[in-house]
Amino acid sequence: MRKYEIYPTYSDFYEYHGNTEILRIRKQYGTIIRKDWIVFNSTDEAMDHFNNKCGEDIGYYH
Repeated sequence: MRKYEIYPTYSDFYEYHGNTEILRIRKQYGTIIRKDWIVFNSTDEAMDHFNNKCGEDIGYYH
């Protein structure tokens, strides 16, 4: 699953694939400037965070 958040000077893209980690990719003007792994103790905790705290739904992005 993928979601995104748009800010004036950058965008955050989140990827969650059903495990205990969420990948956050920060892009600025089309260039990746940072990648972070958000790690959780359980898949339920990760899915809860992804569904409730990460941006808008999106199916595909560049």
